[in-house]
Amino acid sequence: MTGAYTADLSETITLPTGELSLRVYDGPPLRDLCDFAARSNPKRGFLIVSKILGRHLPASPVEMRRSMQVLAQKIAADLPQPIVFLGLAETATALGQGVFAAFQQIHPAAKVLYLQSARQRVEGVQVLTTFEEGHSHATTHLVQIADPELEALARSARSLVIVDDECSTGNTFIGAAEALANVMPHLECIETCCITDWGGGAYLDAMPLPTQARAILSGSMQWQAATLPAQPVLAARTNQPGGAPAEGMRSRTGLTRPERAVRQPIKAVAGERILVLGEGEHSYEALLAAEEVEAQGAIAAVQCITRSPALLGHAMQSASAFSDAYGSGAPCFLYNILGHRPDRILILSEVVRDQAAEARAALAQLGRDILVEVVACRYGDGQ
Repeated sequence: MTGAYTADLSETITLPTGELSLRVYDGPPLRDLCDFAARSNPKRGFLIVSKILGRHLPASPVEMRRSMQVLAQKIAADLPQPIVFLGLAETATALGQGVFAAFQQIHPAAKVLYLQSARQRVEGVQVLTTFEEGHSHATTHLVQIADPELEALARSARSLVIVDDECSTGNTFIGAAEALANVMPHLECIETCCITDWGGGAYLDAMPLPTQARAILSGSMQWQAATLPAQPVLAARTNQPGGAPAEGMRSRTGLTRPERAVRQPIKAVAGERILVLGEGEHSYEALLAAEEVEAQGAIAAVQCITRSPALLGHAMQSASAFSDAYGSGAPCFLYNILGHRPDRILILSEVVRDQAAEARAALAQLGRDILVEVVACRYGDGQ
């Protein structure tokens, strides 16, 4: 996030699936934050690819943390309490928890709760509510909560902060807000929070309660889909939920402070280039591991194995296939595996399956032999 702030600038991106026209009202230079790609999705043919999210492109942990702090500083300091933060799966789970962590640092006395939506089902845990993300490859979001005291705190919330990586139409914000307002009868206000907000404020009137939009970059967009010979078809089981492990991250079921996995410490050498991979919703720990690596003088970047289907070209220089460790059968992908020019790759996983072998196979297809390690992560009660 460098460069002077700009206003009222336009750019048009031509993709195989159509033409995306963007108008920036406020924020840093567009290309500091974003690149673009075509999506293999008949519901929406474009993908705004964040450079600071740590998902499809290698992102600096310093830039990731800075974006979280910037967004937390934009949130109103006088929100009625208790405040519930909701990070949206799967793309914004690290961002959501990071914004929550930064807000707690700024306001240590605030009464806050972090929840995240999920595509992985936690066995034996109550589903507080669900909502749909109509344009997504995986439409159904589950909001789950484990502890009765945390559920009572959630139901007593007076403010809601919804965190996503980007907003196109605002429909996902509306769906999430309506679902949570139904189970949080004391809500008075909502804030939406994202890196890039292209809604142009048009969705705010449709929100169920008074809402303020917070973003690093704000603007508007128009999408003109191309007439294609054959529309891409989403793979079967793309929306199928998987199963979260018993010792999986507690952010799926409610946190009152940021979590950290129990795992082996990571040893790094000064100057070593290390790519740290999260996996699906399990992405905040990848940021923590990358920060651990950089504290030892190594050069880290964060990315994530994801369900998001994209087409090669533009921001996507390579696409590697992975299976879903959570057992849903949904296809998973890792894009731009060589973008950081890594000497070593670390995969932070709640469920250790065949990730190392699949990563080595992906590297072999690209003609590379790079050390791959899987770091097993588990989480306990009392996070």
